[in-house]
Amino acid sequence: MPMTPIRLTQLLHAGQFLLQALLMAGLVLWTGRGLGKAGPAPSLGPYVVLTGLLVVLVGSSLYALSRYLRPDLRRPIRENRRVYRCRQLLHNSLLGLLSLPPLLLYQLSAEALHLFYFGLLCASLAALSWPTHSRYQRWLLS
Repeated sequence: MPMTPIRLTQLLHAGQFLLQALLMAGLVLWTGRGLGKAGPAPSLGPYVVLTGLLVVLVGSSLYALSRYLRPDLRRPIRENRRVYRCRQLLHNSLLGLLSLPPLLLYQLSAEALHLFYFGLLCASLAALSWPTHSRYQRWLLS
């Protein structure tokens, strides 16, 4: 039984959110103090400012790029699906950046609550932006 196009889009959606969350959490845990290591905390001020600027720059670039990915009813169906998946990928990347602040808070405080909030935020964003056939049709007709 072949996979339906919307099922493939949903599978890619879930995989992207999971991979992005694991990469961000892994990077923060690898570079940071981890789960409560003792010692003086390094000065993170410049890194937080740099990360904030990077989030704004990447986020605005992804948003601007996603605005150019428009449906066209004269295109073949497969081409419109590909454009929808590309737009969904960019949209998910932008949403994934919203879960970065709890990780930075975890970096500063090493409280497990911030890590829990990060996981909850990632799961909530994935659920709220879950691709459905009706959303695809609304996008196609927009």
